[in-house]
Amino acid sequence: MNAFFFYGTLLDPDVMALVVGRRLPPSAFAPAVLPGHSRRRAKGATYPVVVRNAADRVQGVVVGGLTSRDVARLAAYEGPGYTIARLKVRIGGGLATVSVFEPIVARLQPSTSPWNYALWKGRHKRRFVSRLRRALSAR
Repeated sequence: MNAFFFYGTLLDPDVMALVVGRRLPPSAFAPAVLPGHSRRRAKGATYPVVVRNAADRVQGVVVGGLTSRDVARLAAYEGPGYTIARLKVRIGGGLATVSVFEPIVARLQPSTSPWNYALWKGRHKRRFVSRLRRALSAR
């Protein structure tokens, strides 16, 4: 089973559905915490990156049961600025090792601003989803 921790735009069920090509049930998204990291807005972008920070933690979700096709589509969506790392997350009172898209610092720089899902949803989601639909239909 491929389980991934998501902390940014893929928290959004509409974005996830566009990327993997099907709508996942709400039960597929399990609340989780990535310890030892902070979530920052990527410089010049509306999406986040995580950075290592021992004093912080990032709220997100774990999605399990992803197929190889799903993972390939997710990797294409994330692009060459990320690498897949195996990290421990806190889920359901325990720790689990899952995959996380971590930024490659040489390609994606964090800003000093934190990233907030609710704020992104209100300010940027509509335009972001529109651009994503166009990009995916061009493939």
